Amino acid sequence: MTPLQSQLWQLLKLPSWRCAHPERLPHAPAPPLEMAEVLVITGQGKLLPPLLRTDLMQALSLDETQLQVMDEGTWLAAGMPAAKTMLGLNLTGDITAFSWHDCLPLTPAKKRELWGRLCHLCFAH
Repeated sequence: MTPLQSQLWQLLKLPSWRCAHPERLPHAPAPPLEMAEVLVITGQGKLLPPLLRTDLMQALSLDETQLQVMDEGTWLAAGMPAAKTMLGLNLTGDITAFSWHDCLPLTPAKKRELWGRLCHLCFAH
């Protein structure tokens, strides 16, 4: 469907379907990406400790879809998707897009800094 046909279809409020594989249909609208509440990018080959992931989800009252964890290489390959709150751990590249950045393992002082930053970012609004 061409962009003009797609606009006409939407204008007439006719039922339409979303393609799960837009690369197969070059003129189909791409499905919107779900934006995570918190996106954690770990350095290449680094894993987020399961206990830290659980703590993040419980402290911020997030479910599995609201907390997303990606390897730096995967994040770059995906076009650097954004989230409301972005945390970077052991990154090798530019960190200007991140709300908070440090290295694993976290010291007690860095954990306090992380929790303080998360509370400010997630609950201040």
